[in-house]
Amino acid sequence: MKVKRYQFNSLPFVSIVDEADCPIDPYVSCYLNGALSAKSANTRFRYANELLFVLQYFSEKNIDLPERVASGIFISQMEYMQFYDRCCLSKGSGDEGINIRFLDINDKHLRNIIVANQKGMAKVASETLQGRIRRLRQFLLWLFDEFHEVQDADEKTKNKFNGLIAEIRLDEDALGKNGGQHVGDPEESVIPDDVFVKFLEMVMPSSPNNPFKASRVRNYLIVNLLVLSGIRRGALAKLKISDCLFHGTNDQLAIYRSANDPTDLRSEKPNQKTKAHFASVDPGFLEKVKFYIDNVRIVFPRAQFHDFVFVSENDSKGTAGQPLSLKAINAIFQKLSRSLGFHVHPHLLRHKWNEIFDKKGESLGVNPALLEDARKYAMGWSQNTTQNRRYNEKRIALKTREISMAHQKRVDPQK
Repeated sequence: MKVKRYQFNSLPFVSIVDEADCPIDPYVSCYLNGALSAKSANTRFRYANELLFVLQYFSEKNIDLPERVASGIFISQMEYMQFYDRCCLSKGSGDEGINIRFLDINDKHLRNIIVANQKGMAKVASETLQGRIRRLRQFLLWLFDEFHEVQDADEKTKNKFNGLIAEIRLDEDALGKNGGQHVGDPEESVIPDDVFVKFLEMVMPSSPNNPFKASRVRNYLIVNLLVLSGIRRGALAKLKISDCLFHGTNDQLAIYRSANDPTDLRSEKPNQKTKAHFASVDPGFLEKVKFYIDNVRIVFPRAQFHDFVFVSENDSKGTAGQPLSLKAINAIFQKLSRSLGFHVHPHLLRHKWNEIFDKKGESLGVNPALLEDARKYAMGWSQNTTQNRRYNEKRIALKTREISMAHQKRVDPQK
């Protein structure tokens, strides 16, 4: 069983298939490409991987979920509890994966401690656990509607099903409330300043520390565009020449959603997750982007057939000139991270942008409410979003510490 992406009439689809690439179940395919059709291709791909975990587990237990729901048997509380336990572990870390040679260890309690410790080391993040449980719940809800809604299931069947869903929902909600138990240092940066300076120097095309033998100009522009604008990796990958405003103030990029763009032939289509907005960059930097378009990109014949800014420059697979893939962008950051000795990824630069944005706003004396409105626009967030809380809390924590220390000095002058 595996997840497979494919395209039909330039539309992206995702399915869970067997070894022969045949869909494993028509209900699974209908759920992924019917019920979830309004979701972006990348979101459906993530949901498909969550559902793959669910189906693989129940397949091991010889449980056919569509058949169980159709019959009104569903899954028992014990079966759900066992599934929950498996969800806590990383893939391949199930009970059958625990193979310890105990040798002369005869103490039962000691053996239990060893097994428990091995399981504990394989535990996944709460977000992963929550996603797996949510996928089971939503798939069961969809199946129930397919099999029972029209037939108007009897009261006993409905109550049994609602009880199961309520139990799953309680666990799901509890994970959402208790997901983050780590208290971060408000003064700690996502990328320490000295590492960030080294990172920016390393990616300069002329730097002796640049790990790339080719594509140095393109990679420099990619990294710095993320640093300067705070946009997402998907927005960068789908950026078109027509989105760069090389006129007027010469410092704007149009960022917007464009699901199922017929001009984008990539199997994993990038997209902008948040609402449309203009991202601001330094005019001098946008001139460098224009230089790349006019002098580097133009060299690749396939680039003339599309409008995307950044293209592949490696022709080992016959892809030179085609739009740069999301995997290729990830590979750029993986290589930089290895050379830097610090893990940097595209979304981390978005967090760093927000840190710099906070410091700059405070130094300019910008009203906090206005600062947050500006942040929401720059990030493409809606006005009622809660995404900005993580940055607010960090700034509030620092301000609280400052006030608290001043108060303590006033109470105890000897400090």
